[in-house]
Amino acid sequence: MINFHTRKIILKNSDIRYRVILTKSGKALKTKTFRRKSDARTWGSRAVLNYQENEAKGIVPCTISFSQLADEYMHWWTGKYHDRVRLVSWWEKQLAGTLLSEITPELIREHLKPKKSKAPATYNKHLAVISAVLDFATIRQEDDDITEQYIKKNPCAEVRSLKVDNKRVWYLSDEEKPRLLQSARDIGGKFFLKVLMALTTGMRKGELDALRWNDIDFDRGLAMLHKTKNGSVRYTPIPEVTMEEVKKYREVGNTLIFQSTRDPDKAFDFRKQWLACLKLAEIENFRWHDMRHDTASTLARDGKTLKEIAERGDQSGPLCAGGAPAFGATGSTG
Repeated sequence: MINFHTRKIILKNSDIRYRVILTKSGKALKTKTFRRKSDARTWGSRAVLNYQENEAKGIVPCTISFSQLADEYMHWWTGKYHDRVRLVSWWEKQLAGTLLSEITPELIREHLKPKKSKAPATYNKHLAVISAVLDFATIRQEDDDITEQYIKKNPCAEVRSLKVDNKRVWYLSDEEKPRLLQSARDIGGKFFLKVLMALTTGMRKGELDALRWNDIDFDRGLAMLHKTKNGSVRYTPIPEVTMEEVKKYREVGNTLIFQSTRDPDKAFDFRKQWLACLKLAEIENFRWHDMRHDTASTLARDGKTLKEIAERGDQSGPLCAGGAPAFGATGSTG
């Protein structure tokens, strides 16, 4: 038998709320919190009535919350895209105990609203992840061995993704690059070193963050990268102008090159310095990751083939010994 009861909740600021708990045979099915007791009772009565009507019609109500689905999805998912975990966790915080049947296109759009102020790609990534999780729910629903009720249709099918502006410039002009490097030099310290390495080697931020002193081959001018996107070890050449800057901070051992001052096992977060650097250099709409694209564009303008550019970003295994490639304007401004 289905029933409900209300519970008085006193918040830390002394405000009072009324939580309705819908139960069946003593097992909690759903909860909802209201400011007024009368609203709580009205909702509870309607919920019981709706449940009884559905039961009479042979309609089985959804019993799975998004939190439960998210846990099942992460156990099922076997991909290696590290950002997927973060995005699923973000959605779990937004939807928490919401039943899958209560997740509507309107609710999804409401939670995505703050992302519209960011890049369209960011909005689309969040939408793609929630869509993948809810697609998983429809797959679970089709499983004959499953006795619980999921959903038959993915509500994300009615939520449009944003148009991505492919005309966005991913590289710096010949005037902007010297300004960026000079601004980074003015800020100084290892921040300048990190910017210089990003611009002249094409390393990703995560690869730079994970770089340790014993990963640097000072004789051959190479950096051995363990934390790469495809999980394989990669060797990246470091131009001479950059290596000279690396040598200024040279240490012996396996400590992180860009070590945090608070936690030696974590990299220092240069976010404030990066924003200050862009402002000082008067550069807009340019992200840290764009420096990787800029490296490719610089190599292309220096006459390097697309094959050479691709090998710089994706090769695994040791490189042949030899000098690092020239970087045109980048080398002269470092």
